[in-house]
Amino acid sequence: MTQFETGDIVYARLGTCPLVGTVICKDDETGKYLIRFSAVQQDWYSAEDIVAYKRD
Repeated sequence: MTQFETGDIVYARLGTCPLVGTVICKDDETGKYLIRFSAVQQDWYSAEDIVAYKRD
């Protein structure tokens, strides 16, 4: 299972559209990560639903 750190930039699926966001924190009880996409949009994702962002 992939582990992410606070500040990592990731792709996360929001519906059918992958968005680039930042890992804000991890909830150790649920194992989910809080991903923030903008100043007003954020959500919790499991590690299986996010992928590390790689710049080309």
